[in-house]
Amino acid sequence: MTGEELEKAVNKLIAEANAESASAKKEYEKDCLAEKYHMLSRRTYRSCVLENALALLKEEYDALVQKIQDDLNESLDALYAENGGGSGPSGDIDPSEAPYEVDYTLPMNERYIVVKDYYLSIADKGLALRRLEQDDIAKDYLGTYYDYLVQLLLMLQT
Repeated sequence: MTGEELEKAVNKLIAEANAESASAKKEYEKDCLAEKYHMLSRRTYRSCVLENALALLKEEYDALVQKIQDDLNESLDALYAENGGGSGPSGDIDPSEAPYEVDYTLPMNERYIVVKDYYLSIADKGLALRRLEQDDIAKDYLGTYYDYLVQLLLMLQT
């Protein structure tokens, strides 16, 4: 699979997970509203019964969203493993020179979080973007996730 095909596959998986999450949120909001109307009809709207029912719905929703995220991570990890991505540094890249921790055993989404947190800690987002663009380690370490980080810093730039 070429890099472009891999990126399309990754984007498709992410889009599917986002659609599934949006659907779950819509269903959760509908269920909360139905529960509120039900409690209102029973004249228990301002009771702890409603709070408990809403808390239970929230727990179920959070569990579903976590499952969607876990499934996405598993699919992405399998896709990257299938395509030999992210097994270790390539070429003459020296991960010890990175200003953040580089661990090629981490799943791709966790790598992204580590690098993103480092660059977001820089107050001047323009400077952060310039540093990221010069960071060959990040390009190698993040693979297709690198572009997402560039886009994020472009949006945050003032």
